[in-house]
Amino acid sequence: MKLRTKYLLITLVACTMLLAGSCKKDFLEIQPKGSLIATTTNDYEQILNGLSLQNTISAEVYLGDDVALQNDYIGGAPLRVQRLFRYEDRVYEQNELPQEITAPSGYIPRLYLFNKIINEVMLSTQGTAQQKKQLLAEAKVGRAVCNLAFLNEFSLPYNPASASTDLGIPIITTADVTRTSFIRSTVSECYTNVIKDLTEALPDLEPLFHRRRLSKLAAEFYLTRVYMNMQDFSSAKTHIDGAFAEVSKATIPLALYDYNIVLDENAADTWFPLSFLGILNGFPLAANNSQAIYNVQASVWGLDFADCPVYTPQVAALYGSNDKRIQLYSDTELFGTYVYPKKVRRFPNFFLEVGPSLPDMYLMRAEIRARANDLTGAKADVEALRSKRVPASAVAVPSGVAINQQAMVRFILDERIREFALSGLRWLDMRRLSVDPIYKDHINPNHYLLDANGDIMKTYTLTPKRYALKFGELMVNQNQGLVDNQ
Repeated sequence: MKLRTKYLLITLVACTMLLAGSCKKDFLEIQPKGSLIATTTNDYEQILNGLSLQNTISAEVYLGDDVALQNDYIGGAPLRVQRLFRYEDRVYEQNELPQEITAPSGYIPRLYLFNKIINEVMLSTQGTAQQKKQLLAEAKVGRAVCNLAFLNEFSLPYNPASASTDLGIPIITTADVTRTSFIRSTVSECYTNVIKDLTEALPDLEPLFHRRRLSKLAAEFYLTRVYMNMQDFSSAKTHIDGAFAEVSKATIPLALYDYNIVLDENAADTWFPLSFLGILNGFPLAANNSQAIYNVQASVWGLDFADCPVYTPQVAALYGSNDKRIQLYSDTELFGTYVYPKKVRRFPNFFLEVGPSLPDMYLMRAEIRARANDLTGAKADVEALRSKRVPASAVAVPSGVAINQQAMVRFILDERIREFALSGLRWLDMRRLSVDPIYKDHINPNHYLLDANGDIMKTYTLTPKRYALKFGELMVNQNQGLVDNQ
């Protein structure tokens, strides 16, 4: 009992610190007061190593069609979470700023730090030219990744027919805390800017050597994601091939875990047993996770509503009974014996790793190949992943699927749900599929509030305009020229 109390107190302190860092109201309060003092190249490297650059306030995890909420536990869910889940126009009150943008690990503070490195590191002292170029390149990748995530929440999806007129986000390239004018560029201009940062960075990036540092592999990964968002699968192929070419160059372990082993309680290398919170004791730390390319962590659940979000019965139906991935989720409430109905499960951890990963690379390449009608290559990629997730007898793609292009793409999209349920990645897929002429029907536009029996109590429907969150009155009023979404 003492051990349980010890770990509970540690968790409560950590949660309190996270909450304290996200409750500030004034826009300028979340930005550094004045300029950070940095002179040496090492100073700028330390900024790049800051934990705030590897953390994010995630809205995406509550927006995907893979998530449902349990009504019996909804009283503990923050109003922000409930409103995001209900796809409401208003997420924040008139006197509140959006946490995703203004919290210490929000987009504006992170952009400030990346821009400071980009604009100053080449003038720093005590470092070699190559060290400075590498830090500059990493900061450009970081800025691009930050802007891409910003776009995924506060702009409409990239639509080739309207990207040149749809409003994106402000393009911020200076580390200026006094700036009060934030005029939004178009989605097309924003994507051009993201691509420019990533491609300019490529020549000076190193192979993967640390999961908290941005590498050439990470840049190629994000360029793939960008072009997939733009429905430019030819360019996406170039960069996913570039990403796989970097895998063998990594100087730290990079490989898929075999869930047939690590999720087998009787295996020597098992991640079991569970801690008292239902978390796998042997699960690797973020820095040691061999599937991770770059650590990005999102804090998503709290003790007060850990039991509320679950994946939907529709997601549960996608898993075979022998799929090892379901063991990463919990079928019971956190402090009790209630078993969720209809095979839905909750994610047991309070933090999610949402950065680029090797499983995502396999599934991105599989989809790119399938869309190009390379069904043999697509099948090989899907089965390479599935061989580490299910028993050998269940690995093969069904024969009827393997010879049909559209069926193969849909199988891969389902595999993405099985692999990444409740991670927030489904929201990114929904956005790009929403403007896809063939696969837009793969989206379920409804969120469901479930009762104790797993039956639908209420349905909330996503409208096209809510693919872009609103900035809110306070942020619009405080920043000259900023136009809110509809």
